[in-house]
Amino acid sequence: MTFETYFAGTRKRLLRSLDKFLDEKSAAMTRLRPWGADVAGRLSEFTRKGKLIRGGLVCLGCEMASRRISADAVRAGTALELIQSALLIHDDIMDRDTQRRGAPSIHRQYSLLAEKEGLPDAHHFGVSMGICAGEIAIFLAFEALSDLKGRPSQAAAVQKLFAGTFGLVGLGQMLDIHAGASSRAIPEREVLDIYRFKTARYSFSLPLAAGWALGGGKTAVRRQLERLGEALGLIFQIKDDELGLFGDERILGKPVGSDIRQGKKTLIYLRLLEKATPVERETLAAVFGRPDASDEDVRRVRELALRHGVDAEARKTMARHGSRARTLVRGLPVDARYREVLETLLDLSLTRRK
Repeated sequence: MTFETYFAGTRKRLLRSLDKFLDEKSAAMTRLRPWGADVAGRLSEFTRKGKLIRGGLVCLGCEMASRRISADAVRAGTALELIQSALLIHDDIMDRDTQRRGAPSIHRQYSLLAEKEGLPDAHHFGVSMGICAGEIAIFLAFEALSDLKGRPSQAAAVQKLFAGTFGLVGLGQMLDIHAGASSRAIPEREVLDIYRFKTARYSFSLPLAAGWALGGGKTAVRRQLERLGEALGLIFQIKDDELGLFGDERILGKPVGSDIRQGKKTLIYLRLLEKATPVERETLAAVFGRPDASDEDVRRVRELALRHGVDAEARKTMARHGSRARTLVRGLPVDARYREVLETLLDLSLTRRK
């Protein structure tokens, strides 16, 4: 069974769960006119546009452990996708990105609404409303998690896993913000720590481990899944860095070059800095961290990266983590069809274009 086949099925179940949950909540939310219905609608549309891979991994973890996808796994997957939406909404604010998933980002949508109504300081209005929308998504997610129907000990373990993981995501984000604002060159291990805590653990380790726990799986195997998730997450983030410089905006649905404008200390940036000549370093210093860097500035950085083979180095690093992930997948004591799903997910992570 391939990744595409498996996740097409879980996506349908997650969307039904999302619609049902938000429909149930909208009755209470719409009493707070006009914003209750507004935010419920925006969160639904925004979340439905996602790939829902994280929620699908919760379902996969549960099915690997118990040979079935429980209602609790679907509900936990729905909660995870709502939190993912919240993180993206807040990321776009911090990164000053105005596009996400082929449409204006949520805070930009609110800024446009303010402009249409003639409200003062439309940008600040949009940012403030975006922060609120993200917070609402997080609290809705934890409300969904509070309603798990299975064994209380399993539900409590998963709730604790969610809370602990997302606390670390916040710290990973703070590390990332400080690294981007600082002029110091940070070592590769710090960059990888940012990747682990900001992305890898919540995107892959958490959903696999949570699903496995809800399926009643053994703790020792859960640890294997967490290590696998970390390897997959590192690949995902390095690929994001690559696409953020070399990708096609029409395919990505978001701007290329935002990492440069924000001064993000990515692995690609570190490798480029190591290989650049003194004159080229001056060029990079004049562009990195400049919110108003032009498309031409981004193009020059991309050309430098290609000239020094930084794109090829990024692919080698991903291949190394991919080899580790493949070994972990093949060592899992689960049915072969689930290993096939994980291997095809790994292949997609290494080759994706968005």
